[in-house]
Amino acid sequence: MKKNTTTQMKFLFIILSLAAFALCESPAHEQGDGEKPVEESESESKGDSALGEDNKLSTEGKAVQTPLHKYKYLFTQHRSTQLEAVKRIVSMDSNERQYELVNMMLGQIFKTVESAKQNVTTWGFLPGDPFPENITILEGVTKILENTALFGDMVLRLPDIVHDLYDRRKEWQLLLAWSYGFCMQSNVFEGPNLQLLSLMAQEVNIIPQDPKYFNPFKAANQEKMKQVQDHKKPPTVKKTKKKLKRGPRMSHTEL
Repeated sequence: MKKNTTTQMKFLFIILSLAAFALCESPAHEQGDGEKPVEESESESKGDSALGEDNKLSTEGKAVQTPLHKYKYLFTQHRSTQLEAVKRIVSMDSNERQYELVNMMLGQIFKTVESAKQNVTTWGFLPGDPFPENITILEGVTKILENTALFGDMVLRLPDIVHDLYDRRKEWQLLLAWSYGFCMQSNVFEGPNLQLLSLMAQEVNIIPQDPKYFNPFKAANQEKMKQVQDHKKPPTVKKTKKKLKRGPRMSHTEL
């Protein structure tokens, strides 16, 4: 039994690792993390800025997909994989195994985000800059975006475990506040993913909570919901059979 448990945890860890660190579809440069990326020409940089992020014109005057547009599509697909992996942890029947796996994942997430932050800062990429085409910079940026989103899934669906670990680590809190701002200025998060980012920030108090904010995955809130549902149930009324009054009957002799 213990062997099966260990195998299951390793399997989930591999799934989450892939969900956290998969990069853009383009192949990576054969450069180290700290190596300076190849700089783009001034004309290329200005051209991208003038034509906008989502689309730019080709030499034939036709709109073509930019790296940002391509990555948005991949990011949306990748988010489904991340969410499915987190749901698997939620469905685990052992709180101890959940805690151990979440602890491992949070450590890896913040280690990756910290490293990527140092790299993109060293390379001169700042939050709000045009989406990078350089593969080396792109890898650092995507690690920040995807790991921040994965943390959002975890803190919203496993709030009690994540808060127990996250709330003790001031360095994690400062780093997440930075990565939240980075993601908000990336132009990558849209629709449900943008909503996830907002809910994550409210959950960990990066931004003020909306008066209507409510996380149904918190144990305390689940208990409240159960009490409300029990209170709304109408009281069961025991049905009693009505006794029919028996009037005078005719006997066979009278017939």
